Amino acid sequence: MPAAIPDRYSLEVRLGRDGDLEEWLATDTSLDRPVLIRSLGPESTSERRSEFVGAVSEAARTTHAHLARVFTVAPVDGGAYAVSEWTGGANVADRIAANQPIDLPDFLPNATGLAGALAALHASGATHGHIDTSAISYSAAHPAKLGAFGRPRATDAPGDVRALAAALETALTGSPPGGPPPSERVDGVPRSLDGILRSAQSGAMSAADLEKALLAAPTPREPRSSTGPTSRRLILAAIGLILLAVALVVAGFFLSGGSAPVVPTPTTEAHSPTTVTTAVTTTLATGSVALADPTSFDPFGEGGENDDLVGNLIDNDVATEWSTERYLDPLPLLKPGVGVSVWVIGDFRTLRMVGLTDGTSFDLYWSTQPGTNLSDWERIVGGNAAPGSTEVDLAGREDGYWLIWLTTLGVNEDGSRQSSIAELRFEP
Repeated sequence: MPAAIPDRYSLEVRLGRDGDLEEWLATDTSLDRPVLIRSLGPESTSERRSEFVGAVSEAARTTHAHLARVFTVAPVDGGAYAVSEWTGGANVADRIAANQPIDLPDFLPNATGLAGALAALHASGATHGHIDTSAISYSAAHPAKLGAFGRPRATDAPGDVRALAAALETALTGSPPGGPPPSERVDGVPRSLDGILRSAQSGAMSAADLEKALLAAPTPREPRSSTGPTSRRLILAAIGLILLAVALVVAGFFLSGGSAPVVPTPTTEAHSPTTVTTAVTTTLATGSVALADPTSFDPFGEGGENDDLVGNLIDNDVATEWSTERYLDPLPLLKPGVGVSVWVIGDFRTLRMVGLTDGTSFDLYWSTQPGTNLSDWERIVGGNAAPGSTEVDLAGREDGYWLIWLTTLGVNEDGSRQSSIAELRFEP
C-alpha cells in the first residue's frame, strides 16, 4: 500500500511496482501538473527508507536535460515518498518488450545526453546505483531521461557506466550485449560505435569519457526511402516538361504568324494529379510561386496529424482548413510540437498564414529535403499568431521545404487544445 503522502498530490493511476517501490501517476493539484510518485510503504524498514531518501536527495541536487527532475522527497509516517516529473510513462524496457528499439536517427543524441546526465550526477558526488533499461524513460513524445532513483544500490560509479552502456546497446539492438556487435545487427551503425559501447561496458571509461566519445562518433544514418526523392524529381520533371511545352507553344505561335496554337498536354503518369495541378497553376505566371507536397509532420507522436486535411492549406479557399488533433493537456506536456511542411519555389518574400488560431506559437524551419526529424531542419524564426492573418518576413530565403512547427496550441471553450490554419500563402 502507498505511503501517506500529502493531500496536494491526487493519486490517479497505479502504475505498478519497481522492486519494493510503488509507482503512481498523480496530479500536483497546487501546480496543476502530472507527476510521478514513488513510495515505500509500512512494510519497508527504517534503514531502507533512509537509504531511499538519501539517494533521491543526492539525485535532486543535479540538473540535466536527460535527468528526470526530482521535485521533493521526504519520509512520512509508515514510509517515504518522492515526487518527480512525469516523463510519459514509457521506458526502454517497455519498448524492447514491444519490439521497438530506439530509432537509429534518435539513438546517438539520446545516448550522448544520457551519458552526460550520468556524468553530471557523478560530478556532484552522487551515483545512481541501479541502472537498467527500465530506469531510462523514453517515448516518441519525450527525450530519453535517466530516472528510477532510490532503488536499492547494486553498483558504484564505475558500475553505473558499465550498466548504462549495456542498456544503450540493448536500446539500439533490442537484445542485451553478448551477441554480435550493433554494427552487425543494425544497418547504418558505424563500427566505431561498437568499440565505444564495448569499451564502456568493460569499465575502461568514466561517464564523462563516454559522453565525449559519443559526441565524437559519426552520426548513424538510416537508409533513405526512395519515395521522397523520386517524388521530388518527378515534380521537377513535370514542371520542366510544362515550361518546355509553353516554350514550344510560343515558338509555334510566332512561326505560324500568330494563329491560335494547340497546347500540348505533358504526360505525368507517375505522380499525384493534385500535386501537379498545384505546381502548374502557380508556376506559369512570371513572378508567381509554386506550392506542392503539403505533409503533416509529427516526429514525436504517431507520425501523422489530420493528414486528410493538409491539402486545404494550399487550395486557395479560406473556407477550408487544416487543424491539429484535439489535445486534453497543453502540448509541451506531451511533445515538443507538431506541424506541416510544404514544398515552395518561386519569387516570395513573405509567408502569410491565414486563420492561424489565436494563442498559437510557432517556429518556421527550412530544408532542401523533407526531413523526418526536427534536427534535419534549419530553424529560421519564431512567432505568435496575429488576428486574421500572421505574416513572417522570409526575404532572401531559397526554394525548398518549409515547416510550420506549432509549439503552443490555442485553447477551446472546453479547455482542450487545438490550432488551425486556413491557408499558407508565400507572397512576393
